[in-house]
Amino acid sequence: MITCHLFLWLAVWTVFSSNQVTDGKRVVVMPMATTSHTKYMVHVAQALARQGHEVWVTIADYIVNKRVLDTTNFTVIELSEFPNNEDFVNSLVEKYFKGQQVDKQILTRNGKEFCDRILGDKSLFEEIKALSPDFFVLNNLPITTMLAIIPYRLGVPFAFVGRLYEPNTQRIPVLHCNIPSYPNGFNHPRNFYKSIAISLDGLSFAVEDPYVYNDAVSRYASEMPFLPMDMLIARAEIWLVETDHILDYPKPTMPNVKLIGGTATGPGKPLPPKFKHFMDDAEEGVVIVSFGSQILSPPTSITQKFLKVLTDLPFKSVFRSNISSPNSDKILTSSWIPQNDLLAHPNTRVFVSHCGKNGQYEALFHAVPVVATPIFGDQFYNAERMRGKGFSETVDLNTVSTDELYTTIVQVATNKSYKQAITKASELFKIEFGVPVEKAAFWLDHVMKYGGDHLRSSGQELPFYQFACLDVYGFFLVCVLLILLTAVCSFYVVCRYIYMKSKIKKD
Repeated sequence: MITCHLFLWLAVWTVFSSNQVTDGKRVVVMPMATTSHTKYMVHVAQALARQGHEVWVTIADYIVNKRVLDTTNFTVIELSEFPNNEDFVNSLVEKYFKGQQVDKQILTRNGKEFCDRILGDKSLFEEIKALSPDFFVLNNLPITTMLAIIPYRLGVPFAFVGRLYEPNTQRIPVLHCNIPSYPNGFNHPRNFYKSIAISLDGLSFAVEDPYVYNDAVSRYASEMPFLPMDMLIARAEIWLVETDHILDYPKPTMPNVKLIGGTATGPGKPLPPKFKHFMDDAEEGVVIVSFGSQILSPPTSITQKFLKVLTDLPFKSVFRSNISSPNSDKILTSSWIPQNDLLAHPNTRVFVSHCGKNGQYEALFHAVPVVATPIFGDQFYNAERMRGKGFSETVDLNTVSTDELYTTIVQVATNKSYKQAITKASELFKIEFGVPVEKAAFWLDHVMKYGGDHLRSSGQELPFYQFACLDVYGFFLVCVLLILLTAVCSFYVVCRYIYMKSKIKKD
């Protein structure tokens, strides 16, 4: 009987294994040159490698030198002598702490300069070409979409992975005024004038994308047939968008646009001894504090504010920063922390976070309530969507008092409503998305194996004016104007006829 069961198990395992085997492809992954974006793209690269693909990842040398990323299972293409894009991010952080507004033109210019550096690097292109890649995975951000020119030049299919949900580019037939998004707004209902502004903003973006050069293909691929950038981007086999309808708001998609949640998160791993000992001994609970990889030395006033609060709290704390702890038994400081694994620990009570996308999805996955401290970019949107769903409270680092910060952390840690709300959301998220990086790898493997034609809509083959039916609406408008003109002319002729007839009778 045991032998029969063993043979049955082996048969099932053989069938299952045969379904998992895939023809390995040569894949190049190209993230944005910041630590946070490289982090989740590296997770995708590792998941693809586990499926049997041979993977290369382009990583800037200043990120490689940090040695905070696991680069096993794939080959690094190091971008040497590359301008430090994290210096630009630091400038945005400085503007926040100084109370200054960020000029959107600075963002678009930075994105264009980044792509210009990559696309203009002939030796990098030749190095990638020599790999004979079968597929490209590009970072799905407004400022990196021009990198689609590289696979276009090589005649290789490509996909996008990242946070950008862009109905125009992805040819999703929606009304912009009904889709909450960064930076246009958070919740419904909206007033009429706000809806008009959002609709005009969406239309203007479709007419002219500020993050790309209109002549990008001619500029960087003069040997290739010209394509408008929106038409080239629309050739992607699949978009894997790091959003969902549980943490975020429901959004419509097309078959080749998959909402997958955050690929940076997943089940926790064993903690390094230093962190494990600290966490295991904290029966009263732990507060995790991190403002991201870019902010390790906040202004002194903010640092002192936090140290005062963390000292007074009835919990232990892990504070990601470059400062020295005034009490190492209660406050553990470190310039690097295994954030996902700390959030997975059962003694974690609250996550004080700037609400970057990676950390926010880690908090959701492990059901940890959040005190949000947004600083720039989409972090304000991220913070508001969490607060609106009852997962968090938001404070302004520049203006929050010590007492307010203390009260907010204790409130989120002890009020059961926050934990209950995010626990329910976490359960729903895991049911729907499982481990997001594995879902991402599945879909990328799927389109590498079968292509993406069966997922594409006819709208993704059309220029924007045809997809949006602007030509049809224009025709209707001309018809209406002609009808009105005919009616006015007819009315004028009739009135003229009546007038002339009455005048003749009088004469």
